[in-house]
Amino acid sequence: MNNLIRVGIIEDNNYLLENYREFFSHYNDIELLFSFQSLEDWETNGNQEDNPDVILLDLVLPGKDGMEGIGLLRRAFPFVKILVISGDDRQEAVVESLKLGANGFLVKPGQLAEVYRAVVDVCRDGAYLSPKAALRVVTHIGSRVEDKLAKRLTKRELELVLLLQEGLTYKELAERMFVSVYTVNHHLKKIYAKLNVESKSQLISKVLNKNF
Repeated sequence: MNNLIRVGIIEDNNYLLENYREFFSHYNDIELLFSFQSLEDWETNGNQEDNPDVILLDLVLPGKDGMEGIGLLRRAFPFVKILVISGDDRQEAVVESLKLGANGFLVKPGQLAEVYRAVVDVCRDGAYLSPKAALRVVTHIGSRVEDKLAKRLTKRELELVLLLQEGLTYKELAERMFVSVYTVNHHLKKIYAKLNVESKSQLISKVLNKNF
């Protein structure tokens, strides 16, 4: 990962937008490329040369909403990590945004420090879920999915997949499983091969869609 993380923001609340701008200005590893209050504003005034690593996207926007925005942003920036930040923490909102291609979900109101951590984690690890969002995902998946996964994975690999849904970092995963980060990576490589995925975000998407 490049040391400098290029960030874009689409958030209609001007107070929050100013807070994000001010907050990120204090970090030497963050470059704020753009900030807009609507998708239409981004479409009209955005620079086609921008190449963000992470986009913070609100779901409730004037005009086109964030759900539609996920696809628009993904087409414009195929490799960008989309981090949804929304006050709508319903299970349907969390699950649908991830199914559409978001890489992470943060529930408002949250601490700005968590926003920074989420940006770094989603850029480094490919996915981030705040605790509330992770709970919605786990509830959605349910025990039947666990039963199906248990037929494909070892007990330890299944434990790791279930912990991944809590939005934990690799270090936190290692601590919860009482193993090293190296062992976590080793298990993940085996899981990716068995479920035919290439990243943590692809794995979470596959589990959400029950596509295995």
